[in-house]
Amino acid sequence: MDGNNRFGKNTLLGGALLLASIALAAAGIMISLRTGETKYFTILSIPTAILVVTGGTMVSKGLLTGESLLQLPGGERTVTAEVLGVTRNLRTAGEKTAYYIVCRYRDPVTGKEETYSSRALDEYPGKEVIGRQVTVRLDAREKGKYTVEIDPLLEAIRLEKETGGDSSEQADGMH
Repeated sequence: MDGNNRFGKNTLLGGALLLASIALAAAGIMISLRTGETKYFTILSIPTAILVVTGGTMVSKGLLTGESLLQLPGGERTVTAEVLGVTRNLRTAGEKTAYYIVCRYRDPVTGKEETYSSRALDEYPGKEVIGRQVTVRLDAREKGKYTVEIDPLLEAIRLEKETGGDSSEQADGMH
């Protein structure tokens, strides 16, 4: 796991500490039952409590910082971003106009915002994209490299225009 993986290292280590605390508590119970003396359980309960607190803190911290992140194989992460608008390029003579969907992701923990642009589109996607959610795939190994997945959004809008309503109703089979 690399340093960019905020969702893995602390969570796994915390989970391992929680498992170790269960094993330690079980050992204390077993020894106390076999010997008939509670001092072994009492002695082992102190490090057990420390492991529970430390492990639980690490797991919750790892899960909190990874709340809206999904770690994929190969060091790729995804975030869900909100579409802010559509821009177009300033073309020179003879060039086609290209449109770009611009979206923003705000980290729920740090509050830091990142803005992303989609690949070039030949046609204006419509103002219906504004305010919608898109998935952005981030390459953790190469800073600044990402892909905005706009195809599902564009397909949903196309279906809405064709059916004159909400595409989720069509997908659910409700009319």
